[in-house]
Amino acid sequence: MRLLAIGILLAVLTGCNPSGQQSQLNEPAKASDSTSPPSGAAAPALSAASPSVASQTAPANDGASVEEIADQSFQVELEAWGKVRFVSAKRTNADGRKELVLSLKDAEGQTLYTFPQPKLVASWNFESVKAVSFKDVDGDGKKDVIVLADYVAGKGSGGSAAVTAPSIFVQKDKSFVSDYDTDNRLNASGKISTVSDVVAFFKAKAKPDTAQTTPDSDSNPTLEKVNRNLCSRVVASNMSGDEIVQTYEKEYEKHELDRSERGQDEMYRYIGECFQQETDKLLASHSKLKTQTDAIHQTVNEAISELSNIDYIRDGGGTMWIHDGNRTLGIYGYRMNVYAKMKLNDPKPASKKYDALVETLDSNLDKLKEQGVKGLEELTDAQGVKEAEKDFNARFSKLNTALQKFKELTSDKDEASLYLMELLTKRVGASIDENRRS
Repeated sequence: MRLLAIGILLAVLTGCNPSGQQSQLNEPAKASDSTSPPSGAAAPALSAASPSVASQTAPANDGASVEEIADQSFQVELEAWGKVRFVSAKRTNADGRKELVLSLKDAEGQTLYTFPQPKLVASWNFESVKAVSFKDVDGDGKKDVIVLADYVAGKGSGGSAAVTAPSIFVQKDKSFVSDYDTDNRLNASGKISTVSDVVAFFKAKAKPDTAQTTPDSDSNPTLEKVNRNLCSRVVASNMSGDEIVQTYEKEYEKHELDRSERGQDEMYRYIGECFQQETDKLLASHSKLKTQTDAIHQTVNEAISELSNIDYIRDGGGTMWIHDGNRTLGIYGYRMNVYAKMKLNDPKPASKKYDALVETLDSNLDKLKEQGVKGLEELTDAQGVKEAEKDFNARFSKLNTALQKFKELTSDKDEASLYLMELLTKRVGASIDENRRS
């Protein structure tokens, strides 16, 4: 059955975009636009260090090749830096994976600052920059950097389509900050294909929630209104996670909202945000517990992301793993709310059951590592298997690190910690294929 599912998956790969995003942009920064740049975009920089038509290739200190992308590098004036040159470059690592490297340089070509690698795309294979823009997205009066770039969500293309992913870098003093949650929300929305989309997202986020006192027309309910009403309903109920999802699905169907794969991803994102807001309110006066809950949530997100990548690698790629990861991350907003409520109610000790689950989790991890990418040779060539094996080992190491950190964060071994351990143990077990050839 596993191979049959994989066969069906491969049959649809070439026509499926992981997040449903379009590649067509209405604000691309092109070299040909240098004399009249689009609104919000900058003109490509022309300097001795940057020819106007050709990209430059230079070896990095570790031997990796770094190729400057000339038509996506610009002269810009930034509040904390003055006049500098923003440089986009493609770095090819020793393992063949490509990544986008962004930096600021002075007039002599010396690097003043290297931007952080966004966590959202850290494991993806970079293909090209679609647009760069310098706009104040957080309202502090400083220019932030918006980058839209095409990636393949995995080690190599593997026959899957590229996805245009947004990365936002917020200017803070003499640095730029990349926030995973913001990038992930932008990407999961499935609506971000232009710089204008990003700006609209931040404007909507900054608006006060006046909609709560100004009802929309019942004859034409908006997506936001439906989700707002749903959030009020589910947080006041004692529904299980499955019941919450079913409630959302019924309302989406009733109001003829987007129920495509992309729409489902967005629905789960709304569920996660709903319960995250509720958790923040719940823990407003419990700073220590909030810090612990946030740390656990981040660690769980890391583990789930690595598991989705591992499934992608082991089964030849496919957007189903991206959708699965997005939805699992979304529902954990609800699960962390359950955890927080349990902690506030003085949960009972559960050391024995917790330790038994740890043994099961460790056993599942051992099985997953032992299986590795066995059987993948039926789907790709020897080189593909070799690359997949490297990627699997790297992903497994990060997964193991995240799970070890999770154990430390839940070392109180009470019923609340047991609840989360049960969910994670089950999720790791779901990645094991008992029929995979040894």
